[in-house]
Amino acid sequence: MRERQGELWYNFSVPPPSINRIGQVLTHRYLTLFTRFALGGIFIFAGVAKLGQLQGFVQIVHEYEILPYSLAQIYGYVLPPLEVAIGVFLVLGLLLRISSSVSILVLISFVIAKGIIFARGMELPCGCFGDVAVMLGSQTLVLDFFLFALAFQILFHRGEFFALGPWLKRRRALRAPSP
Repeated sequence: MRERQGELWYNFSVPPPSINRIGQVLTHRYLTLFTRFALGGIFIFAGVAKLGQLQGFVQIVHEYEILPYSLAQIYGYVLPPLEVAIGVFLVLGLLLRISSSVSILVLISFVIAKGIIFARGMELPCGCFGDVAVMLGSQTLVLDFFLFALAFQILFHRGEFFALGPWLKRRRALRAPSP
C-alpha cells in the first residue's frame, strides 16, 4: 500500500506477506505427501473394507433409493475397487491430478446421496467402511468435507516429492531415443 496525493493505492500484483506464508504452507512438499498418504490410505481402507462384503454394500446403496436397482448394483460393485485404485495411485504418487479429480467426483456422489437422504428425513448407514466401522450418513458428512479439502490440495499442488509418477516420467525421457 502506498499513498499518492492523499489517496491510498494498493499494489495487487504483490500479495501480502500473510498470503505468501499460507501459500507456502499449502504447497509444502511434506504437507502434500501427508495429504496423499492420508487420503489414499482412507480410500484404500474404505475400499478393502467393502470388498469382502460387496452384496451388503450393494444392498445399502439400493436402500438409499436414489438409483434404479441396476445402476445401484453397478455403483455398489464398482465403487470398492475404484476406491482401492484411487488410494493406491495417491499413495504411490501416480497420475495425481486424475486420481485426485476422480476422488473429488466420488466424494461429490457421497455428499449428494447423503443430502438426498437428509432431505427425505431418513437416517441410513453410510456403508463407508463396511462392517469395520458402521456409521450413519450424518456422522460421515464432516469426514467427506475434510476429504474434499485433502483432494483439492493434491489437485492444485500435485507435489512431486516421493512420487513415482514424475520419477517414471524422467526415466522414460532418459530412455527415449534422440532424433
